[in-house]
Amino acid sequence: MRRLLASASIAVLAAVSGLVWVLQPPAVPVPPRENLTLSGVTLVEPGVRRLPDRRIEISEGRIARVERSASGAGGPFAGAFVLPGLIDLHVHHPPAFALGERELFALLFLAHGVTSVRDAGGLLGSVEGHARRIEAGQVAGPRVFRCGPLIDGAPPTWFTSRVVTNAGEARKAVADLDAEGVDCIKVYNGVSYEAYAALREEAQVRGLPVIGHVPRALSIVQMGDAEIQHVMGLSRDWRPVEPGRIAWYVEASRQQGAAHTPTLVAFAANSLPAERAMEAASARLLPPHHRQVLWNRERNPLVRALDHTRGAHAEQRVAQMQSAVAALHAAGVPILAGTDTGNPFVVPGASLHRELRLLVESGLSPEQAWEAATTRAGEALRVAGLGRIEPGAPADLLVFRRDPTRDLSALDSLELVVADGRAYPVEALEVALVAQRAHFEGRLRAALAGSLARLLVGFLPGPGPGADPVARGASEEPGD
Repeated sequence: MRRLLASASIAVLAAVSGLVWVLQPPAVPVPPRENLTLSGVTLVEPGVRRLPDRRIEISEGRIARVERSASGAGGPFAGAFVLPGLIDLHVHHPPAFALGERELFALLFLAHGVTSVRDAGGLLGSVEGHARRIEAGQVAGPRVFRCGPLIDGAPPTWFTSRVVTNAGEARKAVADLDAEGVDCIKVYNGVSYEAYAALREEAQVRGLPVIGHVPRALSIVQMGDAEIQHVMGLSRDWRPVEPGRIAWYVEASRQQGAAHTPTLVAFAANSLPAERAMEAASARLLPPHHRQVLWNRERNPLVRALDHTRGAHAEQRVAQMQSAVAALHAAGVPILAGTDTGNPFVVPGASLHRELRLLVESGLSPEQAWEAATTRAGEALRVAGLGRIEPGAPADLLVFRRDPTRDLSALDSLELVVADGRAYPVEALEVALVAQRAHFEGRLRAALAGSLARLLVGFLPGPGPGADPVARGASEEPGD
C-alpha cells in the first residue's frame, strides 16, 4: 500500500510539474543595472522643464548627473528626446495561479514605456511577491506599488475585501495594512462615514495616501484630499447631469484638495460592442482565453454584470466623464493617469497610451496628459524623484526619436526603456513579446489555459449584493 501511495504521489507530482512546465512561458532576460550615458539629448520633464543638448548619466539604478553635453558630443541617441517613464496608477494584476500572466503583463507594460504601476486593490491575492521579484531583477517589469485588499463595508462587493463596519475596525485595518508594507489604502463602495473618517485619519498619521471610490454613504465633499477613481460621486446612475452639478463637483474637489484618476479608457473600451473590442489589435496582445472566456459575456458572470453599461449609455457616460475632466483640469484640480487594467478589453501598456489620447480629447494638451502620467503621478506615489529626471531620482526614463509631448503619434518612436536602471532596447522587448505570444497561442497551452479559465469563471458568483446596479449604485464603473 505504501509503495502504491508513493507511486501515486510521484505520478501526481510529475503531472503537476509537467503542467507547470507547459503553462510557464519562456523567461525574459533581465539586464543588469549598468552605468549608462545619454548625450546630445533633449530632456523633457512634462510640466516642469525642457532642456536641449543634455548629458544624462545613470549609475546604480539612479540618475547620477544631468548637465549640458560637451560640444560635438554624440552617441546612438543624439538628437532624441528623453522623458520620465510612464506611470499607470490604476492596475489590477492577474492572480498568481494564472501562470506566466503577471510576467506577461509586466513585459507589456515595459514595451509601452510604463516603468511604474500601482495595483489598486488585490482581488485574487497579493502582488507583493511579484513586486519583490521585479525589484530583485528576477522578472522584467515596472516597479509595482500596491494598496492591498479593498476596504469595504458589509456586505462587501468582492469577497476578498477587508470589511470594516466602524471606526475601530477601520483604524485596525489601516494599521494592519501599514504593517504589511502597502503603499496606499483603497476605499470601496460600502464604507460608512464613521469608518471612512477614522480610516482617513489613521492613513494620514501613517503617511499613506487614500484612493478609491466615493462610498454610497458619502459625497465628494466628505472625501477630503483622497484620490478619486472613475470620477465617482458625480452621478449615481450616470444619467446626464446638469452643468451646475459638474460645477459643484469641481468646486468641491478643488476645496477639498482631491485629485482624480478618471480611467477613461476602461469606460471607452466598455462602450464598444464586444466583437469590435475583441478585434482590436491591442486585444491580441493577451492570450486567447481572455477573448474566448474571460471577456465573454456568455461564459463570465462578471462580464454579464457589466453588460448593461454597453452601447449608447456607455458612450454618454464617457462623454460626461470627459466634460467633468475638462472642468476639473481647467479649475486646477490634479488629473492623474490610470487605466483599470485587468478589466475586459483594457490591455496593459497599450491602454495607457489610449488614456493619454482620451485626456487630450478632454482638453489637456499632449504635454499635460504626459504630466498626468509622469510628474504628477510620481508625486501621488510619494517617492522622491519618481516621475522626474534629476540627480538622485530613480532611473526610470524613456528615449524617443520624436517628441511625444508635442504629438502623441510620436509614441511609436520609442527606442529605449530604462526601468530601475535596467536598459531595455525596444527591439529586444518586441522579440520577447513575439516569443511570449507564440507560447500563449500554442495549441496545448491555449487549450489548458482555456479549460482552467472556464473552470474559474464557473465558480465566480459575480459581484456581491453590494454591487446591485439599481438599488445600491455600486457598479457604476466597468470594474474596480
